Amino acid sequence: MKTAEEMYQFCQDTGFFSGSDHQWGVKLFSVLEKHLGPDEEILVCFIGLHNRTSATKNDGFYAYGLTNQRFVMGQKKMIGDDFKVIPLANMQDLRLIKETSLDLLEITSLQGTTKIVLTEEEAPKVLTRLKETIQLVTEESKPEEPLSKAEQLLKMKELLDQGILNEEEFAKIKEDILK
Repeated sequence: MKTAEEMYQFCQDTGFFSGSDHQWGVKLFSVLEKHLGPDEEILVCFIGLHNRTSATKNDGFYAYGLTNQRFVMGQKKMIGDDFKVIPLANMQDLRLIKETSLDLLEITSLQGTTKIVLTEEEAPKVLTRLKETIQLVTEESKPEEPLSKAEQLLKMKELLDQGILNEEEFAKIKEDILK
């Protein structure tokens, strides 16, 4: 997702704060849209109460988004925007904490802990979706380990045995591997 409208629609489709007003939700997500890099897109997004410290103390509603590189948080203010970032490499833990009829999604990172209030219905779904997406993104970004010379030779021997390579081709490849 690249646009605030797409992010709002995602929330409607998934039930992640789907009861929000369209104009207000799009306004919140516009902060995320504005700060996306050219090779970045939102994979999961939702709206929640930011940094709850007590029943009456929080930083207000924020839009949250997970991209292939970072977890982003944004709030539209009367004057300017508030935008925060947690690089995926800095994320340490995601968990839910139960508080009466609300759940707190706690994100622990090298920058500290962020607590996001969600309803008890949406919180487990948001947590699951975030964890699954982070796992997929981090697996995709891991470079494949190069094969050792022995592993390369074994693979080439299999191709020789299957008749895909002939003796001459195998000998040449073997020579190149052992250089």
